[in-house]
Amino acid sequence: MPSHESQPRQEPHEVLREALQVRGVVQGVGFRPFVYRLANEEGLGGFIGNDTDGVTIEIEGLAERIDAFLARLRAEAPPLSRIDSMTARSIPRKQEKNFRIVASEVHGQVSTGIPADAATCADCLRELLDPADRRYRYPFLNCTNCGPRFTITRRIPYDRPQTSMARFKMCAACQAEYDDPTNRRFHAQPNACWKCGPRVWLADAEGRETPSADPVTACIDRLMAGEILAIKGVGGFHLSVDATNEAAVMRLRERKHRYGKPLAVMVRDLAAARELCDLASEEEKLLTTPARPIVLARGRDNSGIAPSVAPGIPWLGIFLPYAPLQHLLFADPRVRALVMTSANLSEEPIAIDNDEARARLGHIADAFLMHDREILQRCDDSVLAVVDGVPQLIRRARGFVPLGIPMPIDSPPLLAVGGHLKSVFTLARGRFAYQSQHLGDLENVTGLDFFRESLDHLMRTFEIEPEIVAHDLHPGYLSTSWAKERAAERGLRLIAVQHHHAHIAACMAEHGLKGPVIGLALDGTGYGTDGRIWGGEVLLCRLEGFERFAHLDYAPMPGGEAAIREPWRMAFGALHEAGFSMDEAKELTGASDREARVMGRMIERGLNAPLTSSLGRLFDAAAVVALGRREVDYEAQAAIELEGIAVDEPDEDDVGVYALDLTAGDWLQHEPAILSAASLWRAVAGDLRGGVSKREIAARFHSAVADVFVRAAKLAHERTGIRQVAMSGGCLHNRWLAHLLRTRLESDGFEVYGHKQVSPGDGGLSYGQAVVAAATLAK
Repeated sequence: MPSHESQPRQEPHEVLREALQVRGVVQGVGFRPFVYRLANEEGLGGFIGNDTDGVTIEIEGLAERIDAFLARLRAEAPPLSRIDSMTARSIPRKQEKNFRIVASEVHGQVSTGIPADAATCADCLRELLDPADRRYRYPFLNCTNCGPRFTITRRIPYDRPQTSMARFKMCAACQAEYDDPTNRRFHAQPNACWKCGPRVWLADAEGRETPSADPVTACIDRLMAGEILAIKGVGGFHLSVDATNEAAVMRLRERKHRYGKPLAVMVRDLAAARELCDLASEEEKLLTTPARPIVLARGRDNSGIAPSVAPGIPWLGIFLPYAPLQHLLFADPRVRALVMTSANLSEEPIAIDNDEARARLGHIADAFLMHDREILQRCDDSVLAVVDGVPQLIRRARGFVPLGIPMPIDSPPLLAVGGHLKSVFTLARGRFAYQSQHLGDLENVTGLDFFRESLDHLMRTFEIEPEIVAHDLHPGYLSTSWAKERAAERGLRLIAVQHHHAHIAACMAEHGLKGPVIGLALDGTGYGTDGRIWGGEVLLCRLEGFERFAHLDYAPMPGGEAAIREPWRMAFGALHEAGFSMDEAKELTGASDREARVMGRMIERGLNAPLTSSLGRLFDAAAVVALGRREVDYEAQAAIELEGIAVDEPDEDDVGVYALDLTAGDWLQHEPAILSAASLWRAVAGDLRGGVSKREIAARFHSAVADVFVRAAKLAHERTGIRQVAMSGGCLHNRWLAHLLRTRLESDGFEVYGHKQVSPGDGGLSYGQAVVAAATLAK
């Protein structure tokens, strides 16, 4: 920032001309008309135009008026804009009295941001529902303060020819709005109306258009009759049913092959959300942000929502309409709540194209509500939760992508490919990183195609040609093999980053920390430097490296990945490691005689029974023993259900009832401390036999886990003097565990850091990889 923004000039009545370069999210958010209005109010001449760096402004007039202009530029910027940097320099005067908006210039390397898609603003919503307005009930109205951005953009600069609206020629009325700097639709690239814009129609299960005077009302008729509708939205299709109709929800689950995983529910407005959920003020704020994410909130009893929407857990994923078409659905008084879930089979990419939707969804949907505005980028709904009053990203997608995330150090052009599950890649250059949207699990060709498609788009958009590729250590990840192939093809440098180091580095980078910190890396699966599966780790981290200070004791996973889908196997392995007899392990896991014999042989012979220090697997095992959850329908289901019971009536008196043993290692000799669960399992078994409730067992288990990691952090502080703790990994999605860790660490005098801008799970992994790679290169 130039110093004269905050310091008055010596000659306030002097006439000057200055050139400004503003970088950040300043295109497609009403920034140019805002500057136009500001300059005219301050009596300044000059111009503003978009370019590949952001916007260029030249202003001419009295020095005091230029000072006022600069002060107001940041203070009054449009709500969807974000100014990352602004530079100013004096240039020769041109005697220019009027201010104008000039055409965009394309030159040099892109360093500006595309805005994220934004929910329908209050002004547009009023027009949508006003019978006297020319856009009454038009499903695609928008302005510079709202509407699609990322999902319709091909490249920067963000102008209509670079979007999927290019083929829709504006009518005279829309063009007049678009050309008027005083109109809120000035240069609103998706601007359209009934006369000139995209249209919506209803189609049958085969994709044939069904004649209807009002396709939206016809869609609602079918939803209320219990049918499944595939509805095209902003970033893809949703599969939708009446959320109060149990039979319809079950039919959707059967056709989608999504048997247990919770389904998101959309409701009309905040008042309707309050009827279904007990909302904290922070959750209400999240629901109404322009991103309009799905928010995980505690559901109310007897809400009327079908039981199979979110079976076995106390939370409901709830969100509000963010597109005009969705608002029209809820304008009908018959509609109370709709399941709105990604239109795909489980873990496939979301469908976006009409022909693709017909082919992929015809066996699921009874009918389609389609439109002809092309979606250029698949983008699922974002998912957040509030943890100790702070929003935490679970899935970063629509409304957040592709907004840049600061890098703590300068980065060469690089690509970080992320992990295996919840795939997200990161492109970085300079002081910013750009994460892709949530891509799903990278387990097959379809997932890899989506990865490539998204990578090509983001590379083209930001004109980043990576020179370095960072990847996970795991040799079996599809992302790792792809990274190696890409590097070999293009002569790129490869940097392998350990999984949990990447997690902690991501958290550090968000807070501008370079280390050393104590890192609590708590998750389900991550390949360790010893070739084993890590996940319950206490690390001493710098951005460029780490040491393993402590970890959960290893336990066998009989069957390898099968132990994730069938956690009774993990429980059997954990109990065996803890010294339980075969009969005791059978009793506590529900294993048959044959199952127990097979598990015993696998463990004893080391056959397909890899060792793991994973906290996620420990939670799975506890859910088997405490809840009888032998198999799961989706990742982390067992642990989520255990948390759901533990927080039913949380009680701090559970502290110390169970305990894990902490055996100090020899840090100087690189021998980590060991956190053993043997005594924990004995206490759990004793409580079960003594008739202690599942809730109490679950709560005591959470308390014991938090306690041992706090004790390990204290031991690390005693040995190193470090007081900063960074927490990351998928287990931090467990809000009760995260709360216990934070409050206890802070009470012991630690500075505790968690995630705010990326997910603590594997959705944030690639950002951490990018940070580690940049730090490694800077050494």
